[in-house]
Amino acid sequence: MSHTAPEIALLAAASEILLLVDPGSLEIRAANPAALQLLGYPQDDLIGKPITDIECALSDVFFWEEVRNGGNPELIDAEGMYQCADGEMLATSKSVFRESGGPGWIVIRARSIVHQKQAEEELAMMTSQLRATLEATADGIMVRDRHGQISNMNRRFSQMWRIPDDLLLRHEDKRLIHFIVNQLADPVWYAKRINEVGTDEDGEAFDTLALADGRMFECKSRPARHGEQIIGRVYCFTDVTQRHIAQQDLIAARDAATAASRAKGEFLAMMSHEIRTPMNGIIGMAQLLETTVLDAEQRDYVSTMRSSGEALLAIINDILDYSKIEARKLELERTRFRIGDLLGDLGRLFAIQMRSKNLDYQCEIAPGTPDCLLGDPVRLRQILVNLIGNAFKFTEQGCIRVSVREVSRQEAQVRLRFAVHDSGIGIPPDKQAHIFTPFEQADMSTTRRFGGTGLGLSICRMLCELMGGQIGVRSEVGQGAEFWFEICMEQAEMQSESAAPATEHDVLVPAHARILVVEDNTINIMVLNNLLKKLGAQHITTARNGLEALAACRTAVYDVIFMDTHMPEMDGLCATRELRREGLATRIVGVSADAMSDDRNVALASGMNDYITKPVSLDALRRAVDAWLLSA
Repeated sequence: MSHTAPEIALLAAASEILLLVDPGSLEIRAANPAALQLLGYPQDDLIGKPITDIECALSDVFFWEEVRNGGNPELIDAEGMYQCADGEMLATSKSVFRESGGPGWIVIRARSIVHQKQAEEELAMMTSQLRATLEATADGIMVRDRHGQISNMNRRFSQMWRIPDDLLLRHEDKRLIHFIVNQLADPVWYAKRINEVGTDEDGEAFDTLALADGRMFECKSRPARHGEQIIGRVYCFTDVTQRHIAQQDLIAARDAATAASRAKGEFLAMMSHEIRTPMNGIIGMAQLLETTVLDAEQRDYVSTMRSSGEALLAIINDILDYSKIEARKLELERTRFRIGDLLGDLGRLFAIQMRSKNLDYQCEIAPGTPDCLLGDPVRLRQILVNLIGNAFKFTEQGCIRVSVREVSRQEAQVRLRFAVHDSGIGIPPDKQAHIFTPFEQADMSTTRRFGGTGLGLSICRMLCELMGGQIGVRSEVGQGAEFWFEICMEQAEMQSESAAPATEHDVLVPAHARILVVEDNTINIMVLNNLLKKLGAQHITTARNGLEALAACRTAVYDVIFMDTHMPEMDGLCATRELRREGLATRIVGVSADAMSDDRNVALASGMNDYITKPVSLDALRRAVDAWLLSA
């Protein structure tokens, strides 16, 4: 066979193995440079060598045996193995065909597929690792191609959806998807959802799936990409049934706790009203009886009755205050007051105890301490009364000293430190850590000896914390104790104030003034009417509930109304709102024995002008008359 120069040049330039084989002897007659290079034979060694010496695959042996026997087989892209000169094996993809014309030599065209084999092995390994990863995950994984066909899934997915083996073997995607969707509590919605978030959609999707059998799955899906092209979508299913059950249990527990807290608050509010209402009658009647002509023995009985009632009321107030703070229903007021006036009132309050125990009482305000403040004087007074009262309780001789000084200041915000020092029995060091704990005292035997509920100091601690401060104690047994607390308040500008009346006869209700008392309790009506008469009231009308109050206001004009907030048929809050809707401008003062809820704010929000609590004292009533009747 002869070749032209261009053909020879092309054969020499080819990168593939090109061999010419004699079909009779099966010897190699020609080889191109690429064949010599890839197989590693010198040309003299390769030319004349039988092809069966270098082609080692079993299929090659059968092929060349057929050629030797006169057959004319052909191979197209068949894999083969060539033995190189160094003994290594070269994997190839070859094609074998007969040359047309001439002697009919066999032409072998082969190319190395070593790199291809390596790539295929690496791909197979990656595929195995991916499969192992999919099987190791606790989530169910499903992969769909861009046409919506399921291209892959792990065993966990089939277990979660309880797919039968025969359905898995059939590879019928539509039936499989139908089987999955029909297990949902709302299969129509999810079938529509799958179509909305197609396999070629960009972005992630998240769904919570409720199954008909009570289980809950979460499904996260995201697009599968090849470069910038979306080639499908990956779905990840997580069984969250136990978490959902736990969440439902937590929600149920929270609702139960909320209901229990609400019931507790309602119970305490009811008990507050039910206990303080008769206490109002007892203390009020004692106040009125003390103003009548009594002999010495009778006056002693009345004084004992009143002081006993006030002691019982103090215990009730401690319990209710503690419950109110614990339930986060206590709100601090923000009113203007003077520290000097407050401490002076406390000195007068404890004057009898000072004289009876022959104790020295000292009050000291450090220079530079602001006198006029904005804050809650009622709660500050409550803390000081408790601490000073304890000091008197546990001190038999010596003195009690109250001091106050400024600790720090930031613009109008002032931090004050109060201290109450006594020369009493003192507190052991191991007991000091517990005295601010509810229902505990330094020595429980002190309850029997000195009295008390064990709540006072706990309430003081809570109030100090509400006012942005803290409380503590320093004491040694037999050397007295110093209780201190720090609170934050706001400095206020000084204002001139008219002097308060000194006695009950300094303030008299005008003779022409008309007063309406709305109260359902007969004893409380008697107490309130008699206290008003002590202040000079001559025209008092009573109503038993809100409906009677509406009727009274529609037929007469009143200067001030004292309205109980809790009454049957229609309470005072509803009656006040109705009167305001009708355009009544008369001043209304709310009266209530409830100490749990935020009564003052609720009363003012209903349209009342002021609010006083039961038991109603003559001083509180005088202040209400002064504010809403005499100043009108």
